[in-house]
Amino acid sequence: MNRIGCDTVIRFFIGLVFFLVAAGILWWGINTVRNASVSKNWPAVPGTITVSQVAISTDDDGTTYSADVQFKYVVNDRWYTADTVNFGEYGSGNRSRAEKIVARYPPGSQVTVYYNPDNPGTAVLEPGVTWGSYFGFLMSLAFLIAPALMLFSFIRKRR
Repeated sequence: MNRIGCDTVIRFFIGLVFFLVAAGILWWGINTVRNASVSKNWPAVPGTITVSQVAISTDDDGTTYSADVQFKYVVNDRWYTADTVNFGEYGSGNRSRAEKIVARYPPGSQVTVYYNPDNPGTAVLEPGVTWGSYFGFLMSLAFLIAPALMLFSFIRKRR
């Protein structure tokens, strides 16, 4: 196989990997937006905050801060725990953002929990769509553009 052929095959497989990653992120993003949009209509029950702290994760890329807020609630005489403040809340390099969320939900405080009637283990404290809800969907677009260009280049060279 000549050099151009190897480059083309490599580009094809890299494009395929990007496409598969994008498909997974797209599925996750669509699920997040769907849950966020329907959560406004979910039933509500009282709950209690059990954990509320800033979680810190450090790696080669830097430090990420996120709000670790956990709560318990009862649906149909069964206890559940969950940790979703809103669909679209992710960690960032901004510690004060995580601290503000944690401050809204001190341990032991009583809250309203909105739960999925088809899956009561899925619950949220702040229902509805936020800009963060679209993060996965938008991220998948970035991953789809790269393989689309690579696959287009692969097809064009085959002609």
